[in-house]
Amino acid sequence: MARILLIDDMAAVRRAIAALLKRGGHEVTEASDGEAGIAAAKASEFDLIITDMLMPKKDGTDVLLAITRFERRPKLLAISGGSGALSETDALRLASLTADATLAKPFDNDTLLRVVERLTGSTRMEQ
Repeated sequence: MARILLIDDMAAVRRAIAALLKRGGHEVTEASDGEAGIAAAKASEFDLIITDMLMPKKDGTDVLLAITRFERRPKLLAISGGSGALSETDALRLASLTADATLAKPFDNDTLLRVVERLTGSTRMEQ
């Protein structure tokens, strides 16, 4: 089991990913934007932080840069579907400079769980 912080401004996406991770045996804390995510990461230790790249207030780039300054740095997974002037490819290319892994939305459940397992060293529980 890994302790995971999930940061995504889209509530339906966040709930779906959180439910999948919980079924996989992980402990999940949710944050609705980068500002809340950074605060949660400062308040508690996580094994993995999953952050959307394009969000209001502080975006995924802000989250990644803040987390890299932590004394105990958790693994970082950046996710994005792109929006407006910034494509998912551009957002994830930028994220790859700091994040341990990136995933383009939409991704399938097995792909996400495999990346989480690889980053945290955890194994999947029966679903």
